[in-house]
Formats: sequence, structure tokens, C-alpha cells
Amino acid sequence: MIGRTQDVLRGFAIGLTHVGMTRDENQDAYYVDETKGVFAVMDGAGGMKFGAIASNLVREALTTISVPRSAEDLLEQFEARLIVAKDRIEQVAREADNAPMGTTIAALLTFGTNFACVWAGDSRVYRFRNGRLEQLTTDHTEAQELIDQNVLTEEEAKTFARRHVITNAIGSGLELELELVSGNLWPGDRFLLCSDGLTGHLEDAVIGTFLMNGAAHSAAHSLLKGALDGGGSDNVTVVIVDIDRAASGEGETR
Repeated sequence: MIGRTQDVLRGFAIGLTHVGMTRDENQDAYYVDETKGVFAVMDGAGGMKFGAIASNLVREALTTISVPRSAEDLLEQFEARLIVAKDRIEQVAREADNAPMGTTIAALLTFGTNFACVWAGDSRVYRFRNGRLEQLTTDHTEAQELIDQNVLTEEEAKTFARRHVITNAIGSGLELELELVSGNLWPGDRFLLCSDGLTGHLEDAVIGTFLMNGAAHSAAHSLLKGALDGGGSDNVTVVIVDIDRAASGEGETR
């Protein structure tokens, strides 16, 4: 049974990004605003510098979100900013002779005791709760589609030649299609947002071990180091969000 609660749960976050061991440019970006409850990771795609432009255009749009009045208001503002970002990406692409450019996004929105994960592409959101790691997002990739169709197994997908080909993104020439899951926050929840530069090198079991031990700062650095030690073949970005009580009220009984 869940009793009435007046608790306000807040996310306290740390974000890290690294160019990796083989790339010349970091096309990842992240955004953290604990006051507004907005946390996001973007992984740009496109030749030359265009991926970095796309991911940072989304980041810039998110900075204009105002303090939300409700969970619904926060989601509406977030989606509106992504529409603005997509328009800017389209404009830049046209000015660059229709250069292909886009970005993934994996976002966590928190308000009160509610959360929503919104994503497009293969950047991920995980939740670590009561010692259990759960992937809240589903990759928008060719490999995942073949897994869903029982054409590939999870193990086969790891070496699939087109495993990095994404089927959804915020980009030029693409419809803006976002997927969403929502739920309730619990005190002690820990969320991880990351680009595929992390998950390409670390198995979920290893990620869970890192998230289990230590403060967010040390866990984030351990995850980043693990991906780099594993080869660092891509840009790596991690954001860890720890959920805690910001105000006390009538508690919950589960």
C-alpha cells in the first residue's frame, strides 16, 4: 500500500564526457539542471564537425527550459525545446549543402515523486534500485530490431556488422519520434544516462557493480575509466543522478 506523501524528491547529478582513445573530436554532449529536474545525454552523428553541432544545439535548447510548474509542464517544455533544436539542425544542414547531421538523446525528467525517460537513438537510461540494474530505454538500432524479431540473439548482436546503425535520432530529414516511459521515484534510486561509448565496452553486470559502490562522483569516474581501459573506441559520456529527499512529509508504506 502506498500512503499519501508530500515528499519532494530531488536528483543530484554528476556528468563526465571524454573524447575516447581513438577519436579526434568529442561529438557527445550532456546537460544537467538539478533545480529543473532535467538530465540528458546526446551523441552526435554526422561527418566532420556536424555531429558535435547537432548534440550541442540540443543542449543549448534545453538550457531555455524554465522552472516547471508540474510534471506535465516539464514534459511539454522538454518536447517543445527538442522541436526547436530539430529546426535549428535542419537549418544548419541546409546551409552546409544538406550535410547529414543528427544526434541521439537519452533524458531523465524529474518532478516531485515522478520521472519520465525520453529518448531517440541508442543512448541509454538505466535505473539502479535495491541492488538491481534495469535498462529503462530500448535501443533504436537495426541490431535491436533484429533481436526483437528473433533474427539475432543478444550475443550475436554484439558482433553484428551494423550494430551501430541507429534507426531514430533528432536530425535533418528525420521525423521527430520520441519514446517515453514514466514511473515513480524512490529515495535511493540511482540513474545512469550514457552514450554507447560506455555500453560498447562494459557489460551491464560490470555497470551495475560500479553503480553499487561509492558516491556518484567515484562511480562516474570508474565507469569512464572502465570504458577507456576497454579500448575507448568512441566518445564516452556518463551522467549519474542520485535521488534523495529534498523535503519531508507523510511517508510511504510499501
